[in-house]
Amino acid sequence: MIPPRGDIASPVAAEWARSRTRGEAHHAKDHPRALVLADPAPHLARALEESGHSVTRWHRFLTPGQQCTAWPPRGPFDEVWVRMPRSSLEAAMLLHAASARVEDGARIHLFGAGDEGIRSAAKHFPAGTGEVQTALIKRRCRVLVAAREASPPHADGLGSWETRVPIDWGTGARDWTFYPGVFAHGRLDPATALLIECLPRVPAGARILDFGAGTGPLAAAALERGGDGAEAVLLDADAISLAAAARNVPAGKQVLGRDLAAVSGPFDLIVSNPPIHTGKPQSLRTVEAFIREAPRVLARRGELIVVAQRRLPVGDLLARSFNRVRTDADRGPVRVRATVAP
Repeated sequence: MIPPRGDIASPVAAEWARSRTRGEAHHAKDHPRALVLADPAPHLARALEESGHSVTRWHRFLTPGQQCTAWPPRGPFDEVWVRMPRSSLEAAMLLHAASARVEDGARIHLFGAGDEGIRSAAKHFPAGTGEVQTALIKRRCRVLVAAREASPPHADGLGSWETRVPIDWGTGARDWTFYPGVFAHGRLDPATALLIECLPRVPAGARILDFGAGTGPLAAAALERGGDGAEAVLLDADAISLAAAARNVPAGKQVLGRDLAAVSGPFDLIVSNPPIHTGKPQSLRTVEAFIREAPRVLARRGELIVVAQRRLPVGDLLARSFNRVRTDADRGPVRVRATVAP
């Protein structure tokens, strides 16, 4: 689960949107429809609305004021704006989705900061778009624009971007579904693997919560250790990660949410490799709120097990909410901490 970013790229894109003449916008409608993909900040959407656009905002991460689904709405739209994502493969996926939502001649925009790879991002535009031009360079950000000339090569839909890779946490290799932009794409994260080694046996009928579940390996491993009737709830703020988790852990219940308010306890076991970044900057806000609220949803004698980098004060955070905290594993840069509710 990775919270959405906010930075200067959206204000720069907003400046370009305001500066365009009606002819440059390449539309003749009184209220053209614009789709903004993966931009957590409000600046661009506000600028487009001020210029008479009807704006639809979509984000894969749960973000106030935006549609949050595993795939953008179909449209059609008169233009699309894509916020530069974290990975090249995700950029290609979103630009394909953008191209599938406009007609020939419509403009597709990609905007982002220099340290996010925007300077070399023209290569991510799909076949079927024309020459990619740099519309604006400002404050180390760029706005790229190209016109659609033909349908993109990938079929429209998240399934076109599915990757299946074998992973093994010690009980045998299994094919695992990944989509662009999910945590630990194409591999089993070492910290997650260490936590799996520490998982206890789960009694019959137990309820398990995987907080920040990603593609679901912790929930799947916990269910393997569970008795008859064990139930797993997978909580994440990324709709695409949950789509992968639904494929990987079909017995689990996927819940879209950013905090424990999205689920109802009690849980006999809570496991988490929690998010510690908001984009690039490190932030403990999500972890602090999660640990603070965990006692509310833990069953009596329920267990909370968390893995995190050992340099982070997770032990101190746990000690604020629980009387006893133990270290189950300490290996290299990561540490597994656990506690039991009274």
